[in-house]
Amino acid sequence: MKKLLKKIHKRTKKASIVAEQPSSLRITNETVAAHRERILAGGRKFKYPLQTPKHRIVLVTVLLVILTVVTFFGVFTWGLYVGQNTSQFTQRLTQVLPYPVASVDGQQVRFSDYLLELRSALHYLSTKENVNFNSEDGKRQLEYQKRLALNKATENTYVSKIAKEQGIKVSDNEVNDFVAQEINSNQLGVTEQVFKQVIQDYYDWSFDEYKTSVQHQLLRKKIMAKLDVEGRKRAEDALAAILGGKDFTEEVKAVSDDPTAKANGGDMGTTTKNADDPNSLIATAKSMKPGAISGVIEGTDGFYIVKLIDAKDNTIHIAKLFIAYTALEKQFAQLKKDGKVQEYIKVAESVNPSNQ
Repeated sequence: MKKLLKKIHKRTKKASIVAEQPSSLRITNETVAAHRERILAGGRKFKYPLQTPKHRIVLVTVLLVILTVVTFFGVFTWGLYVGQNTSQFTQRLTQVLPYPVASVDGQQVRFSDYLLELRSALHYLSTKENVNFNSEDGKRQLEYQKRLALNKATENTYVSKIAKEQGIKVSDNEVNDFVAQEINSNQLGVTEQVFKQVIQDYYDWSFDEYKTSVQHQLLRKKIMAKLDVEGRKRAEDALAAILGGKDFTEEVKAVSDDPTAKANGGDMGTTTKNADDPNSLIATAKSMKPGAISGVIEGTDGFYIVKLIDAKDNTIHIAKLFIAYTALEKQFAQLKKDGKVQEYIKVAESVNPSNQ
């Protein structure tokens, strides 16, 4: 009996000890699940070490990309305005990004237009004239070409501004006709493919860039003729005097803006009918009879009046009266005087080195 009581006492004591233990140490279905979750959570730290800070990695990556882009464009901008980089990469990038090189009458002048003119001139001088731009003469030539290119790009921008205001345009057909005339001239005597290669070789231009230059040239011609009211009147008065009986040669000597023409009465001598004819003087004279006088012709640099002296199968003999365009040049000079032309790069007002 005593043994039985002892066993009962032991079991009762053991049960009381278990009952007195904290609930957290008891093994139940709930404690097993919680314990399992704690173990798995600890394991995840080793299995997914990047999961917790991944937003930080994204943030750092974005900041690095921004820093790289800002640094690149900072260096590029410095090279553009201070270093005056003229590489092909620079030109291509400025065709996409509208970096301004100057402004004229409130209109921005694109850096790409300036580089288009400058790179063409430098390419021709270095490859065809063997100019070394590291020499003293070459450095002077470089500064002169920069001035010419900047002036031309700025003037072209001003011309485009005026053309937009006055609704004056150059159509694709006009550009294509001009190019076709250049290709078909006997001075070149080449196919379109060869012509494109010549443009690339001499001017480092693509065919589209060449056509852009032609468009600028034709638009400039229209605007100069439109603006030059005084020059047109001088040409029309000269034509009226000639048609009224005044000798063509004497009128040329009296009013022509061409010093050489003043000395010889405008006689251009005999040339081939397919000679280079940018002002359409030969093209106009070919439809005339000997002794006839043309009307006023709007050329690329001024107004012309032509007299046909003689024409044969392949040759033609003409004389010209020339009145230069001056209105655009005067307006541009006034804009500079009024502070309406701002240049964002430093380019000297250099003179032609060949005249030094």
